[in-house]
Amino acid sequence: LGLWNDNLVKSSIETGPPLLIHSIEFEAPFIPEWPAQSHKDIFVKSEHAAGSEAYTRHILSRFMGRAFRRPAKEAEVDRYVGFWQSIKGEFDRYEDGVKETLVAVLSSPNFLFLAEPLTKDMAPSEAKIQKQYALASRLSYFLWDSPPDEELLSMVAAGDLEAQVSDVVDRMLDDPRAMRFIRMFTRQWIRLDRAEAVAMDADKYPTFTRFVKDDLQEETYQFISQILKEDLSIMTMVDSDFTMLNQNLAEYYGIEGVRGNEFRPVQLSPELGRGGLLTQGAFLSGHSSGVEAHTVKRAVWFREKMLGNPPPSPPPNVPELDPESPGFEDLTLKEQLAKHRNLESCRDCHLGIDPYGIVFEGYDAGGHQQTMVKGRPIDVTSILPDGTEVEGVDGIKGYLMGAKKDEFAMSVIKHLFSYALGRDISYTDDRELAKILEKTKSEQYKMRSVIKAVVSSADFMKKVDGESAADD
Repeated sequence: LGLWNDNLVKSSIETGPPLLIHSIEFEAPFIPEWPAQSHKDIFVKSEHAAGSEAYTRHILSRFMGRAFRRPAKEAEVDRYVGFWQSIKGEFDRYEDGVKETLVAVLSSPNFLFLAEPLTKDMAPSEAKIQKQYALASRLSYFLWDSPPDEELLSMVAAGDLEAQVSDVVDRMLDDPRAMRFIRMFTRQWIRLDRAEAVAMDADKYPTFTRFVKDDLQEETYQFISQILKEDLSIMTMVDSDFTMLNQNLAEYYGIEGVRGNEFRPVQLSPELGRGGLLTQGAFLSGHSSGVEAHTVKRAVWFREKMLGNPPPSPPPNVPELDPESPGFEDLTLKEQLAKHRNLESCRDCHLGIDPYGIVFEGYDAGGHQQTMVKGRPIDVTSILPDGTEVEGVDGIKGYLMGAKKDEFAMSVIKHLFSYALGRDISYTDDRELAKILEKTKSEQYKMRSVIKAVVSSADFMKKVDGESAADD
């Protein structure tokens, strides 16, 4: 086993672990008291005699309520009590028979899936409450990535959830469990898995250590968290006068005055070339070759994630850039792409992609600013497909926050909407998405307003025009 100190070891020169362990001896599981808390959570105290059918019914009903995220119906409890009775004789201990029954509960679709209740044959009052339990689960798995807590379930029982859904969203977003949502959504949206997978050239980027790689991703998570915490505009994702840094990452970026391993907001001056997602190392390194900046990868990401307009997939048998071409090694990436576009099979596709990527050539594969490549100045001026001329990342930021403000907002909305509902977007969602955008614009594009607009949408609330989510 090798142990490393993430706080102190920052240099790739320090390759060996400070401590080498030859062997470890331990006993497990370590249970400081018996019965363990997990045991007591299932086999609770009851007025019924331990081991009796009444006691089994009690603990099964309680466990099923937690597993199904709603009170278990009497017929459902009867079914599992009957199963317990049929298998209990196969076990020497009472607890083992119950354990086998709990395994059956956890194999039920009611536990494994967020299924919508079948309310057609229910009384209106029963249908209303079952829909509210389903709403509580949708909210909880959206914003906490976990089952609803007791407070949510108690609001359903009192009939208060739908009427107070805005306040409920605020409570959930203020809870530490909301960080699960931030990490899961951000990783999928920004494609931080690419930052995890990139293999950086250690000789060319010696300061890009495993700790820097981790912290670059954490910067993005903490940045989105700060926007949500302060309820800033989603346009802050495009450009900001701060980012989230610890000492290790600040030193990597060349920013002074940051001490300690904790991430905190750090004000940025314009000359640092930082601010917003487009200049964060996780995006820049994750969309590189590990050796050079990768204009096409960054451009495709920009179109898909910032503009919500992914380019078509390349046709089969598209030729690669030919490194054997005379003088190829002396060309800048912008010139290499221009040469590639001269191929008839590549021209149309790249004309709609490359202009968005050229602006990022001012940042190398490690996310640092660069002004020279192969001994020649970098030209980050680009004419976009709609004829707009922009210069570098600052130019593309202005383009996003000006002419393409609504396109960016809609891209964020679509990704959130898809994540919240757990399905792909289709043309049938256009009307609902337009409503969410209008509501977002009316509230200055605030982050929480976007989330609340998604939650209050007809699709999330599971209602049709003119119908409350609680109505049958």
